[in-house]
Formats: sequence, structure tokens, C-alpha cells
Amino acid sequence: MLHHARGLLSPLSVLLLGLLLAALGRPAQAQESLTLHHIGPLTGVLAASNAEALEGARLHLDAVNARGGIGGRRVVLEALDDGQDPKRSAEIFGQLQASGRLLALLLPRTTPSFEALMPLVARHGVPVIGPQTGVATANQPPRREVFTLRASYQREAEVAIRQQHSIGVRRFAVLLADDAFGRDVLEGIDRAVKALELPAPAIARIDNRKPDVAPALAALQPQAPQVVLLIASSKASAAFVAGWRAAGRSATFISLSNTSNTDYVQALGEHSRGAIVMQVMHSPFSGGTALAREYAAAAQRGGKIPSYASFYGYASARLAILGLQRAPQPTRAGLIQALEGLGEVDLGGHRLRYGPGERSGSSFVEPTIITHGGKFMR
Repeated sequence: MLHHARGLLSPLSVLLLGLLLAALGRPAQAQESLTLHHIGPLTGVLAASNAEALEGARLHLDAVNARGGIGGRRVVLEALDDGQDPKRSAEIFGQLQASGRLLALLLPRTTPSFEALMPLVARHGVPVIGPQTGVATANQPPRREVFTLRASYQREAEVAIRQQHSIGVRRFAVLLADDAFGRDVLEGIDRAVKALELPAPAIARIDNRKPDVAPALAALQPQAPQVVLLIASSKASAAFVAGWRAAGRSATFISLSNTSNTDYVQALGEHSRGAIVMQVMHSPFSGGTALAREYAAAAQRGGKIPSYASFYGYASARLAILGLQRAPQPTRAGLIQALEGLGEVDLGGHRLRYGPGERSGSSFVEPTIITHGGKFMR
């Protein structure tokens, strides 16, 4: 039949028909995956809590890939270890940029690393989705490439101080990471203290990469604060609480959302009950939002233990997928255009706001308390 058709078709048509038949005779080749990259601590004191967020992100990506991915392409998350070293973060970014494989960053971790990455992100137009930092400069002023899902650390600290002030607390102390994270939060603490005309809190600075808190304990215990704000890693915060309790002293301990992970609760151990943790996500346990119910079902299917940190990772991956679905092309510019064009977006009870010159993300903050059995209660 093909021989007969050659008399009716042009040479070009015959060639195209032959190529088509040859292609049909070969097995289909899978399209190249879409890769999102994570730069953060996979080793060191933040490794366990960071792993929770990445686990949550992969829960959503697995569900998306099970439904066929984006246009038939799988979406994968490749995590690279910077060892909590901002210089290493910048080096990894440079290597990814040189490889030509860098589409977007998902859930980059730590404030110092985020600040080291920002000039490179701006220079190359790389979208950053769900940074695991509440540093004020993540969205003030708005950065075109950055799409945060959370309120700032400064807002968390201000809400915590005002809430404690409302019940009569007047003496605060601060365990402060001696880095960009600590310096940023201190601005919010100072603002709240001055607005409420409170005495300046006693401050002890520590290296946030190490859980060595003995000097901080020696400095703050004689001050007899009613509340200690723990502006440090989960490991350092838990070590401080244990040391304080071992000395037989009383105080209320309040940490920020960077400790909203299972790693912190486990590190606190017998001292977990009564610790307050500020949250920037609605509860992943109560089922009070559609997003929480969706996440809980995914965690159950994947055999994972739900946590606030994992929930944030899940929500961040959900936003990334929404952007990829709406992007005209799966490119850096296309993804930024799509996310910027979302305007008011509801991820299922977690509301965000983006637009040209608008990167507010979310302003949600609420305190939770760790109860018996290591459960978070709102």
C-alpha cells in the first residue's frame, strides 16, 4: 500500500511518513524530569528538622507524579548539603547555575544561607519557593524571585512578647543565635519591648551551629527572667531548657517556628511539657483546613509522622506545583510569571498574596504549647 501511495505523495511526504512509522515502531522515551533543587543542611544540628520539611515536600510531589506529573514529566526534588555554611550555599548555587540545570530553589534553609544566596538569585532570575526562614528581608522590600509562605520571625517575636505581657510578664531574657537569624529577630524584640515600655531583656549569644549553651546558662540564670525567648536552633534550645531545669530554676520558654519540628520535641524529652512554640502554619493535626486534611492523608499513605515542619514543606511543594501548572513554559521566567500572577491564592485554608511588587505571603501567627506526650496544643 505504501508502494502504491508513493506515486501520489511528494518525496518530502514520503520521508515524513517513514519517520512517523519508524517512531511508532520504537518504544516511547520518557520526557526529562523537572527538577527542583534544595540547598540546606543535610548534616549537622539542623539536619533532622530540615529532613522533616523535605519529607513533607516529597509527599506532595509523589502524589503529583502518581497522577502523571506536569505535562507527563515527573517533578523531583534534589537536595544538596551546605553543612549550614553560607559560603558553601553560594558555591553549590554556582555549580548548579554552571550546569544549566537550575530551574528553581525549594525550601532553602537558614537565614545566613538565604542572605548569601539572594544576590545570586537576583542576578540569574531564579525563583525561590518556600524559604525556611522568616527573615524580614525575605519579602521586605519585595524580591521578585522570592515566594514566601510564612510570616516573619520579627512578627512571631512581637506576638509572643505582647501575649505574655497581656498576662502580666515583665521580665524577659533572650538566648540569641549570634548570626543573621538572631540579629533579625532582635529587631522585632527591641520594637516590642520599647512599645510596651518593658525593661531591656538580658541577652546571651551563642553559635547557632553548636549546642554549647553552658556560658549562656551562666549568664541568664542570675537574671531570674519570667520568660526566656529561645532564638536558636532546636538542639541549642533543647539543651538550654534541660540545663535550666537541671539547675532547679523556673521560667516559661518560648521558641519560634524554626523549632516547630519533631526533632525539638524529642530533644526536649521530659522537659517538653509547657514549652511554647510560635507557629506560622495552621495545625496539621486538627483537620481544621482542607490543606491539613490533604496533608494528613498523604502522610498516612506514605507512612510518615505529621509535623508542623513537614506541613510547611508540603504546602511549599503545593505552591511550586501550582506555579508549574500555570507557567506558559517550565522555565525560571515562566514560573516567576505564573506565581506572581496568582494574586490572592488559597492553598486550602492557608492564604497567600502575591503580585507585581507584592510578596506578602502569609501573616498568620499563633502560639502553641507542648502538652503531655509531646503534642502541640493551640
